[in-house]
Amino acid sequence: MPQLRMALPSPPVRRLSPSLATSEPVEFGSGFWDEETPGLDRFRWMAASASLRFSPAARERYLELWAFSEFEDLSQMLTCSAGGSHDAFPLAAGWAPLSFRVPPERAHADLSVNKVLPARLHPSDRRTLAVRARPPLLHGDPARHRLVRAQQENRVRNARETLDGRVVLASTPVSLGIDLYAVCNVKPPCVYCEWDFSKRLEGPYVDVPFTPATLREWGAFFENSGTLVNCSIGEPFMMKELDDLLDAFDEGGKVLEMTTNGQILTDRNIQKLLERRIDLYVSLDAGTPETYAKLRNDRFGAILDNLGRLIEAKGGPGRRPFIHLVFMPMRVNVHEVDAFVRTAAALQVDRVVLRPLNDSPGVNLDWERAGHRFEYAKELLPFDELVRVSGRVAELCRIHGVPLADQMDFGGTMSERFERLFAEGRRLAGGGEAVVSAQTPDTVATAPSTVPVEEAASATAAPDQTGGASGPDEPLPSLGGDRKPACTEPWKSLYILRRGVFPCCYGGVPLAPMDQYRETWNAPVVQAIRSELASGRFHEYCLKSPACPIVQKSLEARALPLGQRVRLRSRRWIARTDRLTGGAASGTLAAVRWMGTRVWRAATDPHYLADHLRRRIGGAARPIRSNREGRRPDS
Repeated sequence: MPQLRMALPSPPVRRLSPSLATSEPVEFGSGFWDEETPGLDRFRWMAASASLRFSPAARERYLELWAFSEFEDLSQMLTCSAGGSHDAFPLAAGWAPLSFRVPPERAHADLSVNKVLPARLHPSDRRTLAVRARPPLLHGDPARHRLVRAQQENRVRNARETLDGRVVLASTPVSLGIDLYAVCNVKPPCVYCEWDFSKRLEGPYVDVPFTPATLREWGAFFENSGTLVNCSIGEPFMMKELDDLLDAFDEGGKVLEMTTNGQILTDRNIQKLLERRIDLYVSLDAGTPETYAKLRNDRFGAILDNLGRLIEAKGGPGRRPFIHLVFMPMRVNVHEVDAFVRTAAALQVDRVVLRPLNDSPGVNLDWERAGHRFEYAKELLPFDELVRVSGRVAELCRIHGVPLADQMDFGGTMSERFERLFAEGRRLAGGGEAVVSAQTPDTVATAPSTVPVEEAASATAAPDQTGGASGPDEPLPSLGGDRKPACTEPWKSLYILRRGVFPCCYGGVPLAPMDQYRETWNAPVVQAIRSELASGRFHEYCLKSPACPIVQKSLEARALPLGQRVRLRSRRWIARTDRLTGGAASGTLAAVRWMGTRVWRAATDPHYLADHLRRRIGGAARPIRSNREGRRPDS
């Protein structure tokens, strides 16, 4: 690996947000356990009750606490008290900030929960565990307090609507996909990037700027969101307005997920990132300069140098911004997963991300670079090999002590659904024998075909607050996850991109132009997608989005009904043919459907041909007879 240059940048020189400029120290009091740093996070477990301590002040202040709830059904409640101020927060699952008012002269806040985590879910840990808590923020910014309260209320409303299977939502998205910048510094583009195709989709929106004014126009859609995911086909560090946007995200209490190629992580750009709530995804996809050159260019060593300086400047792993090093396994690079993980460990990145190359039927990218011919369709790995790679990387990350996020685990982990193949991959990493269950098929047991998207939770008992022991055959307590659809993206997320509005991160085609995001959030097609998912089925839009890991895994696990399996495979064939024929395949299919519909109408309605002829020559059609309820028969 090239020698890393550790010339640290100067401390960041930028305007502090009002909340940080007025922040004061807070100490964890009784009821909090010692700090833990599993993976990339730092937190403390809280018991059933706890306290936070701080110095008194003559003015009103606001205490912001990030809490993580394991309960999926909104049944866990966190109560916060500080003198005369008293708030009870229902907790949506996962991390979320809470904010409550601290009256003047108060020096502590008392916290309590109505439910603790059932002891049967952590049998080797004898502590009482309720929620996880990150270091709190005590500040004097009322605007930040109002924004965080609005986010929390919207998040709870959204979670309740998801649990109820609502298709028309009063809440706004808790996560927004955004499109920061449309220009890239890698030219020609990365070999797997559909740059030209994406720019054609962007059409008249290709030059639409993304500025703080954009955020003001979005109104509640921006204010109520907690996470922003940059999905632009471009390099964000080329933006002139990036500093202002990062400040706006900070002041709004957002977490930003941003992807970069890492090639222009200059000292100044490193300064922009320090101490911000940013998850920075760096696309590397190689373990050696030679393979990187086949995918992009000769900047491999420079990127490692940039990352080394950034990680040292932020104080090492576990501190913001979090650095996620991305590897997409393909034919050209799959042999380098070992070298990639070793590089990630040497750099001390916060997390390795395994992200499969999208199975995009019909993509016909064909590049010659650094002596390698990259043909997109031939670079895709068969699914069984993807599972083995998942197992191999999981074991390599365990050996080298690097946290892993496998995006193929979205909607159900690879290790559970394809246990034998995953275990084979682990053995290939040379980290010891993998344990395989008594089941012999490649896939674990799946739910009935009416629930193709994910297996139902095996535990259905009510949460146990007694901590009592359970017998070997007694199911573990449920935390409410069985009430949720396996894919919650159409409830929680909306992607407002220059190439169109999408209901999920794996959406195959846009549902509307960029400026129609408000109408799209509850549009009929999105309502239909939610309805199908709430019923345990895939909507046609999902079947047209084969890059989705949930769709792909359900197909490979044979958890889809036969009709949907046939339609999905036929759609992939049509999509591939469509790309090669410039749309002729789908046009032919539409013509066949049109003709088939009219043949069927002619065969079942003796008056159809006569009516059709009258309309064609301008005459009046036969009156439509009413049924007994006075409606058209087909209404």
